[in-house]
Amino acid sequence: MFNRIPFTIRMPALFIGFASAAGLSFSASAAPQILAIASTDLPVPLLCEKGECTAELTAICLQEHRASPQMGTAYYLHESRKLALSLTDSKGSKIDISSLPYEIKAARGHSAVRISIRETRLRDLDYKQLSVSVPEGATAIPVPVANDTKPQTESDILIATGSLRPLASRMVDGNTDRADAARLVNLALNALPSKGRAELDQRKSATVYFDKTATSSGYSSEAVGLARKAVRQCDYETQVGFWSLRQCLGSSHDQLIGKLNTKYWRSLNSGS
Repeated sequence: MFNRIPFTIRMPALFIGFASAAGLSFSASAAPQILAIASTDLPVPLLCEKGECTAELTAICLQEHRASPQMGTAYYLHESRKLALSLTDSKGSKIDISSLPYEIKAARGHSAVRISIRETRLRDLDYKQLSVSVPEGATAIPVPVANDTKPQTESDILIATGSLRPLASRMVDGNTDRADAARLVNLALNALPSKGRAELDQRKSATVYFDKTATSSGYSSEAVGLARKAVRQCDYETQVGFWSLRQCLGSSHDQLIGKLNTKYWRSLNSGS
């Protein structure tokens, strides 16, 4: 049995100026952690609900000494990398839509971020499926807010995206078993409604999709085994009660990636 993690949610001056001009106010606080967004081998589908298309992506904290982001904390992608967004139309053709505006926000502490696109942006497009892929080295910086007592400085960002980011890639992306298992669990999670409990047919559809993807992923038997164990256990545990399948999968995902994040932190403290 897994040890469950309780499900509690723990740009420069231009952005601050924009927020002030828009009449937004913020309480004084220190900027949260810069996050590495883990690369993807398999495209992650976006699920469209109530006017918004979203997907969660695996994240890794690069700065242990800073606080984890609260759910909904806004992030922007560092200029050195871009997410690849695409749609599949009714004819089966794949079209790049990476130029469309999208938002990145913290989903669950420092273990996951949520990318979202408004469906109005897709109004004139013929699409049956949306997906996102993450290149190696993608780094998310918290959007600065007014009255920040300890902002992310240019030096902080340079260190995080320079020397720290490659180390995180080696520790997380390089550990194929746990990282790939987390990727597979995340795919199952993204096939479920983002809020509330999934209906029986939605649960079935998500688990069937997971099984097919895991089988054809090309990942190691260890990675697939870890992911299957997590999904089957969560499916069993959430048949009744308030704990939803998506919440349970999120907890399992965070455990898988969390151990690798801890390994990364320890490597920094040991100077390796």
